[in-house]
Amino acid sequence: MNNLVFPDYDHSLLNITASILKNYHVELGYKSLEPLDKLFSKNYRNVIFYLIDAMGSEILNKHLNQTQFLVKNKIEDLTTVFPSTTVAATTTATTGLPPAVTGWIGWQQYVHEEDKNVIFFLNQDYYDEEYKFNYNISEKYVKVKYIYDLINEKNSTVKTHEIFPEFRIKEHKTIQDQVNTIVKTIKNQEKNFIYAYWDKLDTYLHEYGTTSEVVQNHIKEIDNAIQDLYSNLDEDTLVIITADHGQVDIEGINLWEYEELTSMFEHQPAIEARATAFYVKEESLDEFEKTFNKHFKDKFILYKSDEVLQMNLFGKGEISPRTKGFLGNYFAIAIDKYSFRLQNAKHVHKATHAGLLKDEMMIPLIILNKKAL
Repeated sequence: MNNLVFPDYDHSLLNITASILKNYHVELGYKSLEPLDKLFSKNYRNVIFYLIDAMGSEILNKHLNQTQFLVKNKIEDLTTVFPSTTVAATTTATTGLPPAVTGWIGWQQYVHEEDKNVIFFLNQDYYDEEYKFNYNISEKYVKVKYIYDLINEKNSTVKTHEIFPEFRIKEHKTIQDQVNTIVKTIKNQEKNFIYAYWDKLDTYLHEYGTTSEVVQNHIKEIDNAIQDLYSNLDEDTLVIITADHGQVDIEGINLWEYEELTSMFEHQPAIEARATAFYVKEESLDEFEKTFNKHFKDKFILYKSDEVLQMNLFGKGEISPRTKGFLGNYFAIAIDKYSFRLQNAKHVHKATHAGLLKDEMMIPLIILNKKAL
C-alpha cells in the first residue's frame, strides 16, 4: 500500500496543459505550474508539447543508461490523471480537462443506449471486434473541445499542429521520422504550437515487459531522437516532454473463470483491466461485494461508484453527465501487480497500466530550451 500514488490535480499532467493554455490566454479554471509559467514569460515563438506514451518516471529510472539525456533535462515528477491510462490521460492533455469532466475514462466504456462496450479510439465494440459503428460514436456521446481550437480562438496568428505516429501519418515509422517533421515545421517562421505523440514504447512494454531488451533498445532510440531534436532547436522554441502514464509488470487473472461473480453481471465489465467498472444485477449488489472481496481484497480495492466519484479520483469540475454511468455499480482499482483479463484474448500483456501504483502514476516533466535565463 505504501507504493500507491493518488492523482494530484494541482501537480499533474492536467496542469501542464493548464500552463500551455495560460500562455495562449485560455483559462479553464485549473492551476498552472509555476516552473512552466516562468518559462512562458520568455515568449517563445514555438511551443512543442511532446507526449511519449508510457514513458513514466519509473520506466526512465529502470533504464538510466539508456535515458541519460532525458533524465538530465527532467525538472520534476508529476502525477498523471486517474485512471493512469492513455484514453483518460491523452484526452486530458489535449483538452485541459480531467477525466471526470471529459467522460473519457478508459479503453472501453459501456454505452447503455447502444448496449455496447465501446472503444472510442477505434469506433468499435470491445467484446465483438467485428462490430464497427458507421458514425463517429465519440462525437455523439463524449464530444470534447480540443486545445487547438481553444488556442486558435484566442490567438489568430498561432498555427497549431498535430504530429502523430505511423497509425495516422504513414511516414512516421520511427520517432526520428517524427522529430524530423517537428524540426521542419518550426522552421516555417510562423508562431507554432505543436502537439506530438509517440506510441511505440507503450506497445513494446505491453508485449515484452518493463525490463526487456526490446524496451531498452527503443527507449535509447527515443533518447537519441530527443537529443537530436534539441540540437536542432533555436532560442525561440520551448519543448515540453512528458508521458501519459508508466507501466508495471503484471500477473493476469482470468475473470471469466470466476462464475460466481460473472453470473451477477448485468453487462460485461468496462474501462480497463486494472481499473474496472462492474455492472451488477440489482438483486446481487451485496453478494457481489462480498464475493469479490473474498477473492481479490488483497489485489484490488472495490468501491461503490458513488464513493469513487466523491473521492475526486477522476478530477474536479463540472462532471460529465456520462461519467457516472461509465463507472457501473462498483469500481475496482488495482493495488498490486494483478490485472484482470476481461476476455480470452490471443495476446496477453506482460505489462500494463491504469492502477494506482507509483510505476503507473508518476510521469516526468522534461524541458528543452536554449533561451538564456
